[in-house]
Amino acid sequence: ITTLTVSNVASSGNVSLFTLVFTADGTARSVTWPGSFLWPSATAPTLTSTNGKKDAFTFFTTDGGTNWLAFVSGQNL
Repeated sequence: ITTLTVSNVASSGNVSLFTLVFTADGTARSVTWPGSFLWPSATAPTLTSTNGKKDAFTFFTTDGGTNWLAFVSGQNL
């Protein structure tokens, strides 16, 4: 995935959040995350490649989408 667009974000001072779930197809895949996604320790996760397994990520913003705090909700589920 090389493009990810988040739309309909609440105005600054309000919270917007979403959870994104990827289901692996047995092939190693990667995501080019937007620079506005801030991961813990500035390190984006590696996606699971085991066929049928899921990775879940949660994102939230309070500044209208300028920055998104990004978290791994679960991997290899």
